[in-house]
Amino acid sequence: MNAPDQDIVLHAMEDARCILAEYIAPGPRDATRTVHRLNAVLDRDEVVHAIDRMKRRRTIRVVE
Repeated sequence: MNAPDQDIVLHAMEDARCILAEYIAPGPRDATRTVHRLNAVLDRDEVVHAIDRMKRRRTIRVVE
């Protein structure tokens, strides 16, 4: 698997976990803002393309 793609996805997941950790921490919560922040992290072009490439490589291996 392509390490740069894994790094991109891993970094996005770490960012998403931080966002969720902030949301569940004590204090005021804004679900709409949290969803927007998650979307901004997980829907970045580089993340979407990295996931697509990883899926294609996995599918190719299954077919071979």
